[in-house]
Amino acid sequence: PAFFPANLFGVPDPRATDTTPSTDPREICSIGVGGQIVVGFADHAVVDAPGPDLIIFENAFRYGAGKLYAEPARVEVSRDGVVWTAFPYDSVSLLGCAGVTPTTGDDPFDPQVSGGDQFDLADIGVDSIRWVRLTDLCDVILSNRAHPFYDPTLSGFDLDAITSPHAVRVADGLQVVVEPRAAIIEISVPSGGGQYRVHDTAGRLLWEESLAAGVHQRSLYHLAVTCGLVTVSTDADVRTIKVLR
Repeated sequence: PAFFPANLFGVPDPRATDTTPSTDPREICSIGVGGQIVVGFADHAVVDAPGPDLIIFENAFRYGAGKLYAEPARVEVSRDGVVWTAFPYDSVSLLGCAGVTPTTGDDPFDPQVSGGDQFDLADIGVDSIRWVRLTDLCDVILSNRAHPFYDPTLSGFDLDAITSPHAVRVADGLQVVVEPRAAIIEISVPSGGGQYRVHDTAGRLLWEESLAAGVHQRSLYHLAVTCGLVTVSTDADVRTIKVLR
């Protein structure tokens, strides 16, 4: 799994009436009203697999009679930091935004218990990403006193952490491509040979072998996964393919 930055626990806001931990201001990155931040995974790629692929944490909390204090942000993702794909969102309900769901303080890599706002790459047809761009939307709320989430103290999205249960370590600059519905793959290995490995999307090694120079075909029928990551490492580079079957 991948994780940015590192801390989910802090000092509760005095207005909060539940026991959900908020975040110490020294341990978050506040981007301000209308601000923007781009986060990159230096040595990981986040791949689409069953369930949420990204969990984004902000210091949202409930107070008073259950009112939600939310400082939302639009979420966009990219494979190369140049071409971006946005998750759709609703500026009234805040559905599809980050900064809406309080953190529980439990395992930040387990979407069943973590809290935070969860995003599935399958929802936008993206197979893998290495960049996340967050743009604050508080100005939309502050400009409308009738907005259901209006609060005059909103001061902009505060990034606490981004985690992924479906991140795989890759070589810097590596592009992860998809081979859809494949059960037999063809591998071209240059002189000097290489190492062939198959992992599941949790990073567990399922198969490993050395390959001599040449063209090889390998079956994936014997692997009990429907989504795997095939990596071929040589002295020259490392190439990874996500295989669906």
